[in-house]
Amino acid sequence: MSEARETILARLEHARPPASPAPAVMSPPPAVTDPIGTLRARLEEAGGRLQSVSQTDWPSQVEWPKDLSTMDHVYSTLPGLEARGVGRSAACDRDLDCLDLCVLRAEFAVIENGAAWQLPSRPRERAAALLAQHLVVIVDATELVATLHQAYERIDLTEMSFGWFLCGPSKTADIEQALVLGAHGPRTMSLVIHHD
Repeated sequence: MSEARETILARLEHARPPASPAPAVMSPPPAVTDPIGTLRARLEEAGGRLQSVSQTDWPSQVEWPKDLSTMDHVYSTLPGLEARGVGRSAACDRDLDCLDLCVLRAEFAVIENGAAWQLPSRPRERAAALLAQHLVVIVDATELVATLHQAYERIDLTEMSFGWFLCGPSKTADIEQALVLGAHGPRTMSLVIHHD
């Protein structure tokens, strides 16, 4: 029995492929000369929109997808814009199916692809982001990173149970390559940069 085992191990050792060198460390991509322009272009390619507002009375500066006063159901986690309708009173996720607007804060945004990293702070936040007709994500101007490599360096998976990148409205395409926005999620998405 021991002899057969040794024969098998010897054959396996003989069949081992030669060692290959370790992959070279990739150098970071060059810095973009126009970070905001690049971020805007990437968001637009994904069907989203970039806006910039100051911290003071920021809700009045945002170009909302519809007149804010006409939206009955708003979910908001930001001071300065109160939740109303089912955004405030939902007893379960299913109640949010008539949500007009969801406004969330992102931890940071990635210039390279226009994605915003968001950590839901409340249990219902994920459903609100997916069920709302319109999604607005707010990020501080100081929280922009150039690449996904830098973004991943900021994410500590041991400190969270869930986080996601949000970029553009919901999209789907059929076999004929007809792109439909808002098929199974928000019809519009805006990333709003807060400046001091």
